[in-house]
Amino acid sequence: LDTLNVQKAYDVSATDAMDPKSFTDGTKNLTAPDATAIKAALGNPTATGDSLSATLSFKDGKYYATVAGYTNAADTSKNGKYEVNVDSATGAVTFNAAPTKATVTGDTTVTKVQVNAPVAVSTDVKKALEDGGVSNADATAAKLVKMSYTDKNGKSIDGGYALEAGGKYYAATYDEGTGKITANVTTYTDSTGATKTAANQLGGVDGKTEVVTIDGKTYNASKAAGHDFKAQPELAEAAAKTTENPLAKIDAALAQVDALRSDLGAVQNRFNSAITNLGNTVNNLSEARSRIEDSDYATEVSNMSRAQILQQAGTSVLAQANQVPQNVLSLLR
Repeated sequence: LDTLNVQKAYDVSATDAMDPKSFTDGTKNLTAPDATAIKAALGNPTATGDSLSATLSFKDGKYYATVAGYTNAADTSKNGKYEVNVDSATGAVTFNAAPTKATVTGDTTVTKVQVNAPVAVSTDVKKALEDGGVSNADATAAKLVKMSYTDKNGKSIDGGYALEAGGKYYAATYDEGTGKITANVTTYTDSTGATKTAANQLGGVDGKTEVVTIDGKTYNASKAAGHDFKAQPELAEAAAKTTENPLAKIDAALAQVDALRSDLGAVQNRFNSAITNLGNTVNNLSEARSRIEDSDYATEVSNMSRAQILQQAGTSVLAQANQVPQNVLSLLR
C-alpha cells in the first residue's frame, strides 16, 4: 500500500511575506502639504511675505511633516515637526484636526508611500537550502513567501510560510516576533555511509506534503528522516498521483495478506505436527527408560535376596560344624 494515496491536489499560490517592522518605498508618490494646507492647519503667518513649506519623513510606520517658513516671533513656534496622516492609495498628506508637535528622532526623509519590505532571508538559511540540494543560484535568490492552498470547492487553506527558490517551494518556519527563519531539512545516511541533509520541498500529490529528493528519487520527508540507505537501500517512494480506485488497491493488498496467512498457516500446521511427534517420542523414551530401570531394579533385588539366603545358610552350616568337635571334647572330659 506504499503507493496508495487518496489525497486531492490543491491549487497552490504564494505571496511575498512582508516584515511588519521593515519598510521600503512604494510606487505611489507623496503629496506634501502646500502653504494653503499649512495655513489651514496651523494658521496664517503674521508676516505676509512668509513662504511656508513642509518636508515629509517617516519612522516606525508613522509619517511626519516638518513645517518651515514662519518668520515672525509670534509664529516661529509653529515651525517644527508634526505627525500627519497619509492616504496610501493616493499619497495625499493631511494634518490632524488638532496638530501637535511631535518629538521624534531618527526619522528618514521620504517622497513615496512606504510599504512593508519583504522579510530578509539570512545567509545561513540560504546555506541550509544549498546544503540540502538547492543550487547556489536558486538558494541565493530565495525569498520567504506565505502559502495558500485552494481545494476544488474553492475553499482556501492557510499554508504557513515557505522559502521560494528556483520556482519551487521549500518548507520553513518563520517567527514573526524575532524574525527568525528556519529551513526544514531531513537528515539521512547516504549509500556511502555519510550523513547528509535534504531540503524539504512542498509537493507530493496534494502539493503541500513535505518530500525530499535523494539520488533522483522522491520520498516522504517523514519516512526518509534518519534512514540509512547504506544498510537498507530500499525505501518506498512518495506517491506521485492520486490512486484512481483505492478500494481495488486495498482489495489486492488484502488478497496478498490472505495468501500469506494461508502459507503461514500451512507452515504452522507442519510445525505443530513436528512438535507433537517430538512430544510423543519424548514420552515413549521416558516410559521405556522407566520400565528398563524398574526391571533392572527388580533383578538386582532378587539377586541380593538370593545372596543373603546363601550367606545365612553358609553361616548356619559352619556354626553346626564347629559345634560337633566341641561336643566330642566335652564328652572326653
